[in-house]
Amino acid sequence: MSSQLEPLPLELKKEILAWCREILAAKLNKKDIPPPPKDLGDRQGGVFVTLKKEQRLRGCIGRFVFDDLLETAISEMVLAAAFKDYRFTPLKKSELPDLDITVSILSPPEPLKSLADLVIGRDGLYLIHPKGRGVLLPVVAADYGFSPEEFARQTSIKAGLSPDAYKDPEAKLMVFTAPAFSTDPSEN
Repeated sequence: MSSQLEPLPLELKKEILAWCREILAAKLNKKDIPPPPKDLGDRQGGVFVTLKKEQRLRGCIGRFVFDDLLETAISEMVLAAAFKDYRFTPLKKSELPDLDITVSILSPPEPLKSLADLVIGRDGLYLIHPKGRGVLLPVVAADYGFSPEEFARQTSIKAGLSPDAYKDPEAKLMVFTAPAFSTDPSEN
């Protein structure tokens, strides 16, 4: 994979995570969204935000839009993960103190030539099919011990398709990296 991202400095990661919590607190308290960390500057990229409560998924939403400023993408995705993930009820004030926040900064996806080229734990998968799209972050394959084939099958299922949809000649299987940082020390 050629599109590795320049890592963010540790201090900036901490500032981004604190800012995400401030964004959620502001929304829950009907206040203005606070300004982003100044060191985000004009960085651009795709983002996924994952919320967990007591080690259980509480929301996860992201997007593969790479010409938005990171500050825009992060603020929109943290709010979407908290309030617009259809799998969960909107976040409540009482949940905020115990919420773990993980931000994944995505590299632009590239076509995957062969599943043999996939590196579990480093690479995520993005399936683009005429009948649906599905994304699984690198951590999913690592957490569940997926083989490359099972990772592709699960990405197909995530797209709402048959497990072998990734083999369809009209399907495009894309690979990306998603370096993540979290408020949960066990996740870093």
